Amino acid sequence: MLNGIEKGAFHKLFNRGGYVLDFSTNEFDVFTAESIGVPLCEKYKMSKGKSLLAYCEEATDEEIIKLFSDLLQYYELNCMDGWGEEKNKPLYERCKALVEREKGNIIIETPAIVCVNRNYIILISTRAIRDVENGEYDSAITKSRTLLEEVFCHAIEAKGETPSDSGDIGRLYNQVKALYNMHQDRDVDRRINGLLSGLEKILTAIGQMRNESSDSHGVGDRRINLKEHHARLFVNAAMTMADFILSVEKNSEDA
Repeated sequence: MLNGIEKGAFHKLFNRGGYVLDFSTNEFDVFTAESIGVPLCEKYKMSKGKSLLAYCEEATDEEIIKLFSDLLQYYELNCMDGWGEEKNKPLYERCKALVEREKGNIIIETPAIVCVNRNYIILISTRAIRDVENGEYDSAITKSRTLLEEVFCHAIEAKGETPSDSGDIGRLYNQVKALYNMHQDRDVDRRINGLLSGLEKILTAIGQMRNESSDSHGVGDRRINLKEHHARLFVNAAMTMADFILSVEKNSEDA
């Protein structure tokens, strides 16, 4: 287990004068909710750095290692090559060695997403757009589909129902439509119905593109060669639909 000095090494690497790496408050809450099931700033009502310190004062050793390990991986992917980080290399190597030492002794299940909200939609969409800008179009499409699946499941569970486990995104959407009475209505303006019909076509296309083009399936000759503007369209379309479904769920809750 980590002693106080060893924990301090992680705090020194991650904590940047009240900030934690390059996270915004919303991004940090989504990240920590994904990692250890707790949106830290929301819980402790303090800055990111102070919330991290407060959590480490009361969490179990297993939970702390899990969060530190995930933060270190984020640092490696997003911050390590940034300006001025060369001076932190010895500290990073120390933290990396500590994580490797502890990971072999601790088995932790990653908690389910606990805060599917607009901040979460924005965060995942931002990561997907970053993939597009880096030329990783397959990864962007995978994130787009995953975002929709999670929002659909959130809306279904909000009604006390169990989401379909078939892996069929269309079936999940049909569950949402039935639970929230989203079927096209002749009493609704035809242009609204047209938009709903268009959303369903977008959903079908995203599901097919993920099946035939993304990094989650080996599809050989059926792989589609995407261009940047196409991948960007898919990400933005998924974000729009996810936000729409979240609004439907919220309005139903308030009604």
